[in-house]
Amino acid sequence: MPGAANNTLDADTIAKMIARFETSNPAEAEAMTAVRMLRRMLAAAGLRFVDVLERADVKQALDDQLQPVREDSAELKEAFGKVRQLADELARERDITAELRQELASAQPRGRQACPPPAAGGGLVNGVLVAVTVLVVAALLVAATLR
Repeated sequence: MPGAANNTLDADTIAKMIARFETSNPAEAEAMTAVRMLRRMLAAAGLRFVDVLERADVKQALDDQLQPVREDSAELKEAFGKVRQLADELARERDITAELRQELASAQPRGRQACPPPAAGGGLVNGVLVAVTVLVVAALLVAATLR
């Protein structure tokens, strides 16, 4: 992006140029001249028109010069409400994450981690061991009967 950090252009001059080619100006020749002059100024400074329009000082100068009438739409209000809601949820998630990390850090000593205690009912390992033993015994009984 050419000249992104270039702020040498005066915001009031840019706003006056834009006001000259605003649709409320009936003079077609004056509007076209203003557009050409603005384009040359921006090209000489190495800036793009869309980048200049996003500068805060240019926006303020345009508002002062043109006094735009802005309307609040229902969709925009709904979108801002959704953004606030998502920001609140994100903040809660971050708080929960921080608490869980602190809990985890205080519960586990650094270095080796202890194995969890065996389950009271024998657990899966003992159940698998019993099942394998039963299968081996059954296989030996079948082999002994066939001989």
